[in-house]
Amino acid sequence: MPLPFESVREQLLRAGVTPRYTRRYVTELREHLADLIESGRAAGLGVGEASGRARLLMGKEADLASAAIEAGAPRSLAARAPMVMFVVLPLLLWAAVLCADIVSMMHLLWPVRDLTPGEMPERYRVLVALGGFTARYLIGLVLCAGCIAIAVRQRLPSGWIWVGLGLIAVVTGMLGIYPHVVPPEAGHPGGTLYSAVALVYVHGRVSLAATLGWMALHAAILFGLAAAAYHALRLRFELAP
Repeated sequence: MPLPFESVREQLLRAGVTPRYTRRYVTELREHLADLIESGRAAGLGVGEASGRARLLMGKEADLASAAIEAGAPRSLAARAPMVMFVVLPLLLWAAVLCADIVSMMHLLWPVRDLTPGEMPERYRVLVALGGFTARYLIGLVLCAGCIAIAVRQRLPSGWIWVGLGLIAVVTGMLGIYPHVVPPEAGHPGGTLYSAVALVYVHGRVSLAATLGWMALHAAILFGLAAAAYHALRLRFELAP
């Protein structure tokens, strides 16, 4: 059996009211309802009669939700500025985390900068793997999960979530931390280079087509996973498209 005033919660969230205010308002309604039921029981009414009388005194749930909205219930940032929440902030967070990851990797790998990954001690190879995984996969997954969680929690119908998921997929598919072992050539000793782009080599040379293909595949996989998760959750909570 659903808890009382669940429809009030849904109406407030869909109107853009902050989840914190919504939770507090619904809790207060339930406490007031419990007090009215208790008063009815103290007056000698049965459980069902006391409950029905209390609900009549409380009024219609649609009116209770409208009263909170008309009284100036605070609206969330995601509802007031969805572009900022789902596009600007994720990209800024992505850039900040990626820069921090790159700087920390440069600092930690400086003692073995002249070695290839295969020649590095085990702990440095682990650092390279962790840094690369964080930049290439983890940041994008976390940002997409965060955007989806906010959109679903606040019942937002905004199309900006799709734009945000697409941009996150594209930028994380394009940029990251990628080690490249350059073979020695005439006049060049070779060694390990680190780039922010997943360069794909074909016959010893960087292939633009293969590089763009890898970026597109990476972005498509991340966007597909995020879109499927968001679509499933949106259907579960019956969110508007």
